[in-house]
Amino acid sequence: MDRRFFFRKEERLSGVKSIERLFTEKSGSIFIYPLKITWCYHQDDVVPPLRVLLVVPKKRFRQANQRNRIKRILREVYRKNSYPIQEYLTSKGKKMDISFAYIGEKALDFQEVERNFLSIVERFIGQDASQSS
Repeated sequence: MDRRFFFRKEERLSGVKSIERLFTEKSGSIFIYPLKITWCYHQDDVVPPLRVLLVVPKKRFRQANQRNRIKRILREVYRKNSYPIQEYLTSKGKKMDISFAYIGEKALDFQEVERNFLSIVERFIGQDASQSS
């Protein structure tokens, strides 16, 4: 199957109401250092099945260049490895908003973040599949 690695503007979670709903009506969260994911399901027909918010707290990384570097790494990791989540959601017919928050104290390199991202995605799919069964 042809996989295309994109992170389009429509896939980005934006808007105050959508972000508030994600954190107030959350369906669950998983933490594997240095990432924490939080998600909630939605029924909006106009949006793609998965909308993503990337968060790097200013409290942990004061300098903007550090936050931007980590966000750049998170975007790239998500872009390369989002296929399992998108495939799972389309097979189940679900739509969700999800946030990936970088909670670590120091910036890690791309390979470590990618390894943790893949393990958190596996755990998410396993946990969600067991809840929906």
